[in-house]
Amino acid sequence: MKTAIFYRSFLGNSRNYALWLGKYLKTDVLGFNDFNNETIKKYQMVVVISGTYAGWMPLTGFLQKHWEILKNKKVIVVSVGISPANVPYTKKTFQKIPPEILKKVKHFRIPGNMFGIKPLGDVEKENLKEVVKYLKK
Repeated sequence: MKTAIFYRSFLGNSRNYALWLGKYLKTDVLGFNDFNNETIKKYQMVVVISGTYAGWMPLTGFLQKHWEILKNKKVIVVSVGISPANVPYTKKTFQKIPPEILKKVKHFRIPGNMFGIKPLGDVEKENLKEVVKYLKK
């Protein structure tokens, strides 16, 4: 299955994860501004990675903007942040993704850091373990 990783990174965490995952999968890694809709059409599976910033995830806008092309593909969403997936603040952030999109994507939450604050741990390849396990299926 031809796969691409699209990412948006302000602090470098999402970029690191995208590059590590791309190297592991031996696939294309593209920034949110480095492609057009024709590019997305070439792939059957798309991994979208971005950080979480004060209740906003750039991946939400990416999914909405490109959903007509993405809706018939396998889409994996990886959000990077300093808060766990199960806290109300993080859950509220995910509610900003339209329900018709959210129900069709597989989502993972992995640790990031913000200016040295890293309550969930370091940004390291090991954090992609569950994502890799899912992609191997």
